Amino acid sequence: MTRFEFTVQLRKALSGRVNHAAVNENVKYYENYIDTEIKKGRSEREVLEELGDPRLIAKTIIDTAKEEDWATSEAAEEEHKGKGFSGRSIRVPTWIFVILLLLLVVLIVHIVGAVLAFVLPIAIPVAVIWLLIRYFRRS
Repeated sequence: MTRFEFTVQLRKALSGRVNHAAVNENVKYYENYIDTEIKKGRSEREVLEELGDPRLIAKTIIDTAKEEDWATSEAAEEEHKGKGFSGRSIRVPTWIFVILLLLLVVLIVHIVGAVLAFVLPIAIPVAVIWLLIRYFRRS
């Protein structure tokens, strides 16, 4: 097998199984590795025999990409969508959740206080008058 055949088989085995960037990155890595080893004085044949079957290398790369996919796919998807909403849930840090919850409680207490401050000056005299009327009707 020649270097060209190796890279063609590797590219073919990876294509459609990992993203295009990963295919190019891995093919380039192995091309550079082969170049480096040849510059060290090894023959192309020796290096390729050491590397083995490009399809097995591709299988390892694909398996690794599947394991890492859950962590990187969301970031890549967000980057490609221009930070748009992807329909996935957003994980809010706990401290932000606690602060928002406290702000909500303060807001509710403030609203209730404002309503009572408006209603009580009217409701207390009305209640007192109503109780007095009931008291004097019984007597």
